[in-house]
Amino acid sequence: MTDAHIHIGQYEEIYYDGFEIVDIVMSFGMEALSFSSTTSCVCDVNYLEVEKEILELLSKASYSHEKIRPFLWYVPNYVKQGVGVQNAFAAVPYKGIKLHPYAHNWDFNNKEHREVLHSLFDYAVQKRLPILFHTGESGMDNADRFESFFCEYKEAQCILAHCRPLDTTIAMLKKYPNVFCDTAFVPEANIQRIITAGFEGKILFGSDFPITHYFHNKFSGEPKNTLKEQYAKDLKGIPKLHS
Repeated sequence: MTDAHIHIGQYEEIYYDGFEIVDIVMSFGMEALSFSSTTSCVCDVNYLEVEKEILELLSKASYSHEKIRPFLWYVPNYVKQGVGVQNAFAAVPYKGIKLHPYAHNWDFNNKEHREVLHSLFDYAVQKRLPILFHTGESGMDNADRFESFFCEYKEAQCILAHCRPLDTTIAMLKKYPNVFCDTAFVPEANIQRIITAGFEGKILFGSDFPITHYFHNKFSGEPKNTLKEQYAKDLKGIPKLHS
């Protein structure tokens, strides 16, 4: 099994060391994992800091790039830093792209934003790479926020992380053959609804670890978990998928 939604890096006040996170995930028998760096969310982050963090992990980890797969978490501010999809992928063997419309405001009326989004989708289609979208219920990150791109780029594999709102996610899964979803922070009842709707084959396993650890220890009111205890709990919380 592959965990398609893992993070490393700075998240709020905690730094999650990539080597530790990868070792924990792989120790549970994962064949592979896909990860992105939450350091991308640090205010005014310089892309080169994120690039350095990922390259260090890839160069020193005990696993091949086919087993630990970095995603380029592209931030609108990277446009002003001169970071394009071509030079980013030239330096790092990224295996996918991530977009987070809640943490980073993608303005479709902004010419620079539109152009870089099209360049990301064009590249994803050309290289057959998945694009992972954060979804939520704020309005700016609903599952249909990028629907015009799902429609235009029918050969791009688009993954709706978190499946929010659920009804909108199901509508996108039904409407677009190229749209999939993952299980990260998704209640089991919602996953069962997607299965019942006939889309089990479009569900990817993703845990959102170690963000799960942060939220459990800070907000649950339950005894704190170690990172390894949290990942074991994350795995138990996901129903068995047949695909």
